[in-house]
Amino acid sequence: MKQLSKIMLAAVASVALAAPSFAWDFSASGSATASFNQTSSKANSLAATKESTIGSGFSSAGSSLTLASSHTDGPNTASFTYVLDWDGNLDETLTVSGSRKVGEWTGSGSVSYSPQTLGCSQGDNGTAVTSNAAAACAGTATGEDSTSVTLTNGTMTIVMGDASHLSGQNVSAGTGAAGLDGMDSADADTAVGAMVDSFEGVSLGYALSDTMSVTVAYQSGSGDVMGTGEYLDGETATSHLTSGFGIGFSGTFGPATVGFTQASGSTADATGDTDLGKKSTSWSTMGLGVAIDLGDIDPFLSYGTATGSAGSAANKTVENTHGGSEVGLTYALGADTVTLVMGSLSDQGSTTDKPTEWSIMEVGYATMVGPASLSIGYGTIAKTDADNTAVDGYSSTDLDVALSLSF
Repeated sequence: MKQLSKIMLAAVASVALAAPSFAWDFSASGSATASFNQTSSKANSLAATKESTIGSGFSSAGSSLTLASSHTDGPNTASFTYVLDWDGNLDETLTVSGSRKVGEWTGSGSVSYSPQTLGCSQGDNGTAVTSNAAAACAGTATGEDSTSVTLTNGTMTIVMGDASHLSGQNVSAGTGAAGLDGMDSADADTAVGAMVDSFEGVSLGYALSDTMSVTVAYQSGSGDVMGTGEYLDGETATSHLTSGFGIGFSGTFGPATVGFTQASGSTADATGDTDLGKKSTSWSTMGLGVAIDLGDIDPFLSYGTATGSAGSAANKTVENTHGGSEVGLTYALGADTVTLVMGSLSDQGSTTDKPTEWSIMEVGYATMVGPASLSIGYGTIAKTDADNTAVDGYSSTDLDVALSLSF
């Protein structure tokens, strides 16, 4: 009996010690923001439309309701998150991610779905109700989640699948006011830098030293060139395949961190059709980011260009050119921060089109009031376009005051 008691005691002790290693940590988080915004804009410089439109008022928003749970077992990890967020519509996202280590290599991946509305009754989408049968809802997932697998040993990193394989190299700081704008804001709307985004492909990153690394990426399949370059020659993802190549570099030299990305790609007919074979689109893009740490004063520079051209003779004038630059600094006043950024952007749709050019500016101040963050931002935009009177002379100013609390 005494021996049995010892065995039972040892078993209970083993379970008590092992239980924490199998436990999942749980957390819930969210944020609330109350803001005041005042915007003044002028449509263009035409005499009949010189009047400014002014809008002001208070608003509030609760965002990113997140339920999260994570688990660590030695070098292996797993996590689960459930997020509800509003971005023009209600986004519901469930994500499971994890990593596993064998030898010197660590592999990681994730799967994410936005179930949204799983089924609708007739009438929910504005249709006539003729029966009680369920109907498909707009926005319901139509296929498997696209994802990527990452393998790294600390020096070499391989990523294959749908991922942001290359950095756009934007290092600019903003204030929350509507002053900054994106390159190709009518379509891709990317931050100033290389016009790249997630795409299906493979990349290899290599750490040259503790302060320098290089990444090469290859794209093959369907979709926008390097994730942002749209088709310009009338081709479709059904008839054409996309291929591309890019390289990125990041290095720290004294107080300066420099990032550079160069990428290009094109589409090609995959059907063998003679007429479709005449259609193609080529894109090239470059981005540069420089951030300097001078203590309380941290200057930055972001620069980018992108050019896309249609390949057929019928569309020889179709050439999209986008460019942008931003320069500014953040200045630390104790725990507070002052931000100043100025820049310019340019969009051109064809070789016969005059570009739309605009200047941007933002200045802001951020501080903490107890547990809440308070930010004040002021931004301006001014546009010119020699052959588009509906845009030429556009201007706007925006004042934004936001009080935010995360919990």
